[in-house]
Amino acid sequence: MRHMAKKKITKKDPKQELSGWIDYKNKTNNNEKRRVSASLTKLQAERRHALLTRLGFIIFFSLCCILALGYYVSPKANVASVQVKGVPELNSKQLVKTAGISPENKVVFCLLKGKKYTEKLSAAFPEIEKVQVGVQKTNHLVLNIKERPVIGYIHEGEGYRKILATGKVGSQVIASDKIDKSKPLFTGYNQKVSLSEDIKVYASLPQHIRDQVKMLSGETRRPSQIVLVMKDNNIVIGNLSTIKSKIRYYDKIKSQLKEPSVIDFEIGAYSRPLTQAEKVKLGLT
Repeated sequence: MRHMAKKKITKKDPKQELSGWIDYKNKTNNNEKRRVSASLTKLQAERRHALLTRLGFIIFFSLCCILALGYYVSPKANVASVQVKGVPELNSKQLVKTAGISPENKVVFCLLKGKKYTEKLSAAFPEIEKVQVGVQKTNHLVLNIKERPVIGYIHEGEGYRKILATGKVGSQVIASDKIDKSKPLFTGYNQKVSLSEDIKVYASLPQHIRDQVKMLSGETRRPSQIVLVMKDNNIVIGNLSTIKSKIRYYDKIKSQLKEPSVIDFEIGAYSRPLTQAEKVKLGLT
């Protein structure tokens, strides 16, 4: 019988093992304490930064309010003058008065009233389409006015009034040397109804035809009739309801004419030379 080999047993010192575990535990606790301490330091720094940021904003906002209040109560906040641009024919003082702007008004509030000024001024002056408010040198107000498109002029007294694309007539009489010579004149109109109808029909014609019209005459035989005096001195007669569709034949017909003629589109389309009396009446001699 063989003798079994004895297993070698290694003895461990309990104190040594306990000491190692305690050292590990102490190191772990120290690391945790350092991490907690670092987190607290970072949190405190973030809180100080947030506090300083809020404090800085409050100080900045307070200073802005103080400056704004100081400006508001100072004379610099009131309107010192008003300059009107874009409508040389209109009276600037009358425009400012109609808009309701006075030296007691605050500039900052005036800058917000562009829509209100547009409503007031366009109601009193049909030629005004839009008003934009600006400012120069702190308290000098500027009204930049946009006019409505002009399609022609109607004679009145010693001058002319603008005929606007809206069909309305301008509020001011302007001198003959101030009108746009490329736009047609509306003459001989005594009734606003016939003028309004002719304006609508003229505005509906093709642009290349409108560019050739020198004058529209209100002296017609019938209310439904329209008479166009062209820049080449031809006379076009038509019916208000059909002239738009028939005027497209004008260029072809005029190319066949040898002298200024009457081109009648009322019934069909035919032409004849102008008589001397017609030339005198329309000022073509």
